[in-house]
Amino acid sequence: MILKNKKGDKIISVYWFFVLFIVTAAIVYMVLSFYGEPFDVREVEADILTNKVARCLSHAGYLESNVLTGNFRENFLEECGFNFKTENVYGWGAMGQYYVEINFSDFLTKKQNSPAIKKGNEELKIFCGQKGKTMPVCIKRSFYVLDKNQGKKQYQIDILSIVRKTEKNVQ
Repeated sequence: MILKNKKGDKIISVYWFFVLFIVTAAIVYMVLSFYGEPFDVREVEADILTNKVARCLSHAGYLESNVLTGNFRENFLEECGFNFKTENVYGWGAMGQYYVEINFSDFLTKKQNSPAIKKGNEELKIFCGQKGKTMPVCIKRSFYVLDKNQGKKQYQIDILSIVRKTEKNVQ
């Protein structure tokens, strides 16, 4: 003979629904916080751009043989396989959303070796150092390479990468 306690079942069912409500509310909150606003990937994008530029300029610590020649500077985007064209969203049009500046300097004298490579929207450079969600993201990195062709001459390469895309990534 099994005794049934109907009053106890009612109390347990109230707690059961309370626990279900809390779990459901937590799931809804997590989903809304994750998908509620776009994730700002501009810093990651600028870091990837910097890494790809560095890989294009050097390999295993040595400067690529064609980097210091005249044609490389003019054809930098094509030589490295970059495409700075962006989709025509938010009225961007021909206004560039990327900028890359590369400076080569002698490691020992710190004297700039040759004119800098500048590609993209140079107007973005004035916003570097300013803080705020609507400001472009600027990343500056330096690294050292050896030039096999010039008797292992040493260079410091400074790369400035800027990604704007504030309308798309920041809301």
